[in-house]
Amino acid sequence: MACILMGVFASVNAQTSNLKDYLGKYVFPEGSPVTEVTITAEDTVLTINSAMGSTPLEKKGVDTFYLAAYDAPIIFKRGADNAVETLTIIVQGMESTAKREAASSSSPNGTAYAMKEQDFYDKVWANKTR
Repeated sequence: MACILMGVFASVNAQTSNLKDYLGKYVFPEGSPVTEVTITAEDTVLTINSAMGSTPLEKKGVDTFYLAAYDAPIIFKRGADNAVETLTIIVQGMESTAKREAASSSSPNGTAYAMKEQDFYDKVWANKTR
């Protein structure tokens, strides 16, 4: 029984650590319908957050996810150093690519923009009520 629990724990840990590659803020070019999105993770699920709301992403393959709310694939592209650099979303035949913003130097693990969904709402609503 202990071996099974350790295997499950290791599997969940591996899934979460891989998700860290995608976390951060991605900025779309000027004139795009959405100016920026933030990718966060909670447990073993990535969430895309924008001014339009927050929606979980379904993993479909290596660096490929699906945004069911908009019937849209999301593809992350990596650079020469194997770090995620861009996010491309294809909605209704329109392809938009956002560049990942550099993580804050105050964050040693590069997750400056990672926050839980509730924290995201708290910050958004706090700014709207001012």
